[in-house]
Amino acid sequence: MKRVDEFTAEETGEEWLRELYKVVAQRRGVMFRLITESTRLLLLGNAGGAALIIGLMSASGGSEDPAYHWIALLTLVVFGIGILASASTMILVTLVAIKEAHGAETGLKRFVDGEIDRSDALFTVEDQTFRIADLATASGVVSAVCFMAAGIASIVLLTLFF
Repeated sequence: MKRVDEFTAEETGEEWLRELYKVVAQRRGVMFRLITESTRLLLLGNAGGAALIIGLMSASGGSEDPAYHWIALLTLVVFGIGILASASTMILVTLVAIKEAHGAETGLKRFVDGEIDRSDALFTVEDQTFRIADLATASGVVSAVCFMAAGIASIVLLTLFF
């Protein structure tokens, strides 16, 4: 077995490369999984709310005030916007994960080529990654706000219905 000072620079670089790949893969997987699950919950919540409103609209006898129907329709539209926003968030999160992986692989390649040192290789991110991440964040916020607003409106509609 070799001692630490007997390794060549190339062998040390290869070992660092292996470890960096492990760190990057783990970081990317955890981030993608957590954000995707959160977004999926928003998607299911908005879809469930839309189903509730559709059920209320079909079950109403027609004797309600016209404002009730307009509130129900508006709530359905808000839930629909939330569904579209959470679906676009899922797509954008996938794009962020892909861009982040590409940036990490670019950083690792530049490290192997000797252009950057190992500490810079961990933090190599492409320019578009942050822009797409900002769009994903905004889309997720829109979905969450739609879910909360339409949820409150649904509670009001349920109170008026029963």
